[in-house]
Amino acid sequence: MKTKEYMAYSLIDLMKTKDFETITIKEITKNAHVNRSTYYRNFKSKEDILKFQLRKITEEYINEFESVEEKTEKNHISTLLNTYNEHREFFLTIQESKQLYILQQVYLDYLQDNIHITSSKEELYKLYHNIGGVYNFIICWIENGMDENLEELTELYLNIISDKEKGQLYSSLIT
Repeated sequence: MKTKEYMAYSLIDLMKTKDFETITIKEITKNAHVNRSTYYRNFKSKEDILKFQLRKITEEYINEFESVEEKTEKNHISTLLNTYNEHREFFLTIQESKQLYILQQVYLDYLQDNIHITSSKEELYKLYHNIGGVYNFIICWIENGMDENLEELTELYLNIISDKEKGQLYSSLIT
């Protein structure tokens, strides 16, 4: 295990018993059995540690999805939900500590670093819109305890995007 991972696990462990704001660098490094200088060499803040862990999970999801033969929306959301479910404790811990907003930053960073839209401004806006929808769907799931059956949740997501494509997504809000 790498030093960064030790510090990430240390922070998550501390977040289970302490408020995020009160956790010190000294506690993180002591719990991870590393020097403070190691922390400062790798991170600028506690939020950076969470970003590191979220990037690792995002890479895990992407690698898993790349190995899927059929690149369908169903396989996309199913892979995402399964990957996040494997890290359930982490997501529930950062949600409890009110740090879930960092996930959106990681999504946007990933988009800016890896997705190159060359066709049109419309495609760029569509991409951001779709990512926002997925992000908020995931946030809702995490905030509700991540207890739903993953197959049912996948079907729910597919029904939602199907309604959006049919123009029915917002009809209940307009009446």
